[in-house]
Amino acid sequence: MTRGVARAVLVGSLAVSTALIGPAAGTAGADGGTAGAGSGGGSVTVGAGSGSGSGGGPGSSGGSSSGGGGAGGGGSAWQCTYTYLTLNNEGGFPPGGATPGAWYSVTCDDAASGAQVTQTVWIPTGQAAPLPPVDPRTLALQAEQSMTLPAPVISSDPSGTSVVGLSTWLWVDPSIWTARSVTAAAGSVSATAVARPIGVTWTTGDGTVVTCGGPGVAYDPDQPSAWQSTYCSHVYSSTSLGQPSPDGDPDDGRYPVTATIEWSVSWSAVGAVGGGSLPTLYTTTATSLRVMQVESLNTIPSGTSPGVGVGS
Repeated sequence: MTRGVARAVLVGSLAVSTALIGPAAGTAGADGGTAGAGSGGGSVTVGAGSGSGSGGGPGSSGGSSSGGGGAGGGGSAWQCTYTYLTLNNEGGFPPGGATPGAWYSVTCDDAASGAQVTQTVWIPTGQAAPLPPVDPRTLALQAEQSMTLPAPVISSDPSGTSVVGLSTWLWVDPSIWTARSVTAAAGSVSATAVARPIGVTWTTGDGTVVTCGGPGVAYDPDQPSAWQSTYCSHVYSSTSLGQPSPDGDPDDGRYPVTATIEWSVSWSAVGAVGGGSLPTLYTTTATSLRVMQVESLNTIPSGTSPGVGVGS
């Protein structure tokens, strides 16, 4: 059976559901600054601190107190705890500055990233300790986690129902095959995360995994099959009879099919030194495909006898 005949006889539709899968470390969830389908990029302001800001103020001599950080770029997520160092201040260390003050142990936690910094500082009376400097990679991770990447839109030929022994073409919507970026900023430092699609992994439901280095090639029914080729396809060797079916009828069984795009993520920074790779992201879509066994029958034209060749 030719692909053209298969297309004419076997008509079906794909029931598609989509999901976003996060990376091994850090899930790319939706946020106020997102790079979604149809969007080339975005930006988000996160609280990663600022070297020029100040983090609240210490309490009175003895004991400890806490205060929130105050930084540029929309505020800081740093929350700092100040512990008065009695031994340092009572002869253990000389004064740390020309103006009156005291030694404190300052521990700052970044609620946005989970980072923690502890430092011993001399704080002049009536002033506050400087916030820890911005970590550009922390910003880059914040940018990556705010990304919304498009899930693949699955297509196949034959569509909905395929045939044992016939090459089933597989492809995803090529319009999503483009880089997407998000920039996160805190104070004078910004970091940009860029996600690029690098391949699609297909599970075909019959135990086979097909890896394709691109979105695949769409089959064009208006062109002769001999003029077309693809690097992403699968040949089923058995029918889907007995597989799970949407109506419970084993004769309507379908193979579960998934397509997963792998996104390579890199980052760069402005206002600080840094750059490199970030955890890989994945987006996936699931559907199902019915596979039939089609029998062919050879007939002898009337007026001929068996064993006599028929000219073409």
